[in-house]
Amino acid sequence: MTNLPARLSTLQQEISALTEKLGPASADEIGQCIEGLMSGGMRVSESITAANPVEEYRLSLRNVPVYGLRRAYVKLKRGEYENINLAFIPLPAELAAMANAECRILREDRIRKQETLRAIEDSVSRTLPSAHGLMDLRVTQRERANELAAKGFYLVAQGVDHQEFATLARSRELPAGSILLWAIDEVWSPIAVRVNRSAMHTRLKVQAAEPISPERADEIARMLALPDAREVSAEQMAYRRKAQEDIDAVEPVEEERAA
Repeated sequence: MTNLPARLSTLQQEISALTEKLGPASADEIGQCIEGLMSGGMRVSESITAANPVEEYRLSLRNVPVYGLRRAYVKLKRGEYENINLAFIPLPAELAAMANAECRILREDRIRKQETLRAIEDSVSRTLPSAHGLMDLRVTQRERANELAAKGFYLVAQGVDHQEFATLARSRELPAGSILLWAIDEVWSPIAVRVNRSAMHTRLKVQAAEPISPERADEIARMLALPDAREVSAEQMAYRRKAQEDIDAVEPVEEERAA
């Protein structure tokens, strides 16, 4: 159990890397692949009657994994495929099947790693006590992260809280559709991006929120003094902690005035 956090982190990073490789090739990458094969002497089959054959390949291969397309491209250039007429570029459907076949090992590896990750998390959830449902929520959100990875999302930031996520979203460093899984402090994006968190932290320091007024602090303190419901959700607990932090930030000011 000592190295469990490191093991989980390594698995998550490996799954994220595999998911990135299995992401769809862009239109530019598809075009470069076809043009590269043509420049090497391969011709487009006469059975393709589209006015722009390269555009036809872009449409047909838009969901093909970028890793598989690159592998198929290299092997075609090297003549490593058997039973293929190397004078012609494979038809779009054929090239798509070849690219997908090149990804089989990666897909199987990702499935194994995802199953290992789920097994470890299930074991942890059974052995560790649940505090206000937070452990269950972490397991649920880890499953959600695996679902997002399977859909082609990318893990673009870790250790991000609500405030950081809001700042990143406002600064447009995160694409539309990005998701914060706050129980595991991860941000998943439909597009692979590099998040500049150091710049974000600088903005947070410069644009730090003003402390709440003493009157508002008194109002929140009265709210916190009310008895809890029989069952308290994780969101309610998080709000309670934030409210208490806001009140604590006002207390030194009150003491100074009293002095």
